[in-house]
Amino acid sequence: MRNIFCSVIAACSPTIYASNDIDLFSLDLTELVNVTVEARKVEEDLQNTPLSVSVMSREFLAQRALDNLVDAAYFIPNIDITTVGENSGCTHCAGITIRGVGQVDPIPTTDPSVGLYIDGVYHARSAGSIVNFLDIERIEVLRGPQGTLYGKNSIGGAINILTRKVSDQQQVRTQITAGEFNRFDASFLLNQPLNEQWAARVAVAKFTEDGFVKRLNGDLEGGQDELGVLAKLRYQPSKRLSIEFSLDRQLQNNGSAPSVLSKKNDDADLISLYNLVATGSPAIEPLPELHTFTDPFLSAATAENENRLSQTGYRGTIDWDINEQLHLKSITSYRTLDAIYGRDFDNNPVNIGFTHDEQTQRQLSQEFNLSGNQNNDFKWLLGLFTIDEHIDYNFRFVFLEGLYQGLETLPSPLDGSPLSAPTSIGGPNNPLNLGLDLDNTFNNEVDNQSIALFAHSTYQFAPKWRVTTGARLTWERKKQQVITRLNVADVIAINRTDSAPDGAIEKSWRVFSPLLGLQYRPTKDFMYFINAARGFKSGGFNGVANSVVSARPFEPEYLTSIELGVRSEWFDSQLRLNGTAFLLEHRDMQLRGGESGENSGVEIFIDNVGNTRTKGVELEAEALLSKTVNLSFSVSYTDAKFTDVGNATEVTKASKLIKTPRWTTALSLRKVWPITNQHNLTTRLSWAYRSDIYNDVFNNEHAKQDALSLLNFYVSYPITQQLKASFFVTNLTDEYHVIGANDFTAAFGVAEYYLAPPRRFGLSLSYQF
Repeated sequence: MRNIFCSVIAACSPTIYASNDIDLFSLDLTELVNVTVEARKVEEDLQNTPLSVSVMSREFLAQRALDNLVDAAYFIPNIDITTVGENSGCTHCAGITIRGVGQVDPIPTTDPSVGLYIDGVYHARSAGSIVNFLDIERIEVLRGPQGTLYGKNSIGGAINILTRKVSDQQQVRTQITAGEFNRFDASFLLNQPLNEQWAARVAVAKFTEDGFVKRLNGDLEGGQDELGVLAKLRYQPSKRLSIEFSLDRQLQNNGSAPSVLSKKNDDADLISLYNLVATGSPAIEPLPELHTFTDPFLSAATAENENRLSQTGYRGTIDWDINEQLHLKSITSYRTLDAIYGRDFDNNPVNIGFTHDEQTQRQLSQEFNLSGNQNNDFKWLLGLFTIDEHIDYNFRFVFLEGLYQGLETLPSPLDGSPLSAPTSIGGPNNPLNLGLDLDNTFNNEVDNQSIALFAHSTYQFAPKWRVTTGARLTWERKKQQVITRLNVADVIAINRTDSAPDGAIEKSWRVFSPLLGLQYRPTKDFMYFINAARGFKSGGFNGVANSVVSARPFEPEYLTSIELGVRSEWFDSQLRLNGTAFLLEHRDMQLRGGESGENSGVEIFIDNVGNTRTKGVELEAEALLSKTVNLSFSVSYTDAKFTDVGNATEVTKASKLIKTPRWTTALSLRKVWPITNQHNLTTRLSWAYRSDIYNDVFNNEHAKQDALSLLNFYVSYPITQQLKASFFVTNLTDEYHVIGANDFTAAFGVAEYYLAPPRRFGLSLSYQF
């Protein structure tokens, strides 16, 4: 089996991987292997890249049994990736947080804080960003802000996923994986030269697995049923020019995110109100007691158990070496996404609440990069990026179904006031009842256009010194059309469309993002750097607007950072030690704010009301302890504090940032055991640690995940030159932990846990023809 030597080492420093198809495990390794990355839009040696970057190769992912971004994040410092986001129940929506900067809600009217790029194409939405890895070459995690080269929505950083390139060698490989929970995955890869100029590469994979949370009705949550296809066609008429066309397709039909009712309160405010109304109304019956279970993987949910995703991408990439000094790259892409997902809020047969989301998105993007290299002393890049995006987003929530009908069928208001001048809810046609019609639909249509010009350069002004400068100017325009309906009352609460009297909601911005850096390399084995940069996250709209006050745009967020880092190699490349210290100033954070309306009381909406200051350090190391033993280690420390919260609701200056552990650590030990003259057994034990984090912005203790350690084990053996067997166990110690949580027991009587998988084992067989 052809293997890739893989290991991490970056954090703020890069990592170390070979990108060639050679069986490095059969060699007597005497030094760590370098790797080429594209973190700065051009290929360069990772150890010469003055950025905070971590890299995961496909072998890194395989030997830790990591199938997607959620699993991989545990083994990279200072990053958290979850799927459920603001408790949406979505299994394919990415909630990515780096150094305490991230997106909480996957709603498409709010932009992500970490940019996701696959083969150079920007994926603008959270939905569809969590899929199983297919034909991966490597993943580069760039800590933010990356506003100069990667633009808007990368204040937390950027994740740059690169799939394997079409090669001139014929390759046919198939792999099957079977494991616990009826897991069965099958993949097929074909790389085929067609003639001297044309070559094709096709990867197809099917992933199936039962869920690990069981509902009383027999349904399962947390499983997967996914089909992935990646097809590439390369045309290379000369050594200087290469044109590649690609098609990717992902289909998912999964159950809802695995959740359970973690605690209850049958005397909650709204439950008590509902039961009070039910005693005097013929329309509804009092609610039965909620079900909780001693089995931590059992749920009584009956509603919303689907996560359907269909997305397709088309890409055309042109790489042209104009001459020895100039290179032009063009990336043209069109993508479509259709998604449906939801959740059963109460995890019970009675309807305390459920949500249902339907989202479609279309995006057309174009990027041009012109780069030059003047005798290696002056390197520069000029770029142009444009994206045009259209989103249709329909969201429905139903809470305490029947409450409005119950109020309407009461004979009079609850406080006995006259219906002609009510001072309390209750009674037919009482206008105060409308606030408790909790069956609402929000229909959003959003159009986004953005264009950016950017430049980046590195100049060696002295033998050991380089200076890096960068700048990006972004113009952006957004428009939201939204209609909010109170379904039971059949009332339109908000109508902000082109045909409405007040028109659609529109906003535009122009933002400048600079970068200045300095590098010092006293020897070939050491490099020191300092960077100062600024980036922004785009403004947006409230996709769940229920009043005139909340139907308005919010402004961009801004983040300024200073990084000080070192890249070093020791003992004749036996040890790599890289570290970065950072200081972040995060301004105008988009948080929930509050404001009093004339007739509506306190309205809740998204507003720019938060500022934070974050400081920390990241360290990664990799060592060859012997020719057959490799050790990887990483650690990060993050101290994040609010410096201002304005009129944000339920957030104070003492609040902790969501999904921001103070400590993260990972340790991985790989050992190669010679079995025969030709075959080696490879084992890897990987451990990851995170200190406690809060899974909600309110810092509810129930939504707090205590410090967590995870252990994965992997072993592989090449049975023949073509056939390889691998065995793996994830979460070896069977730690019960959550990826999301909330506590609404005071108002709604329910609290949820969104669960991470328990211990799982599996066996893989791969055959290369």
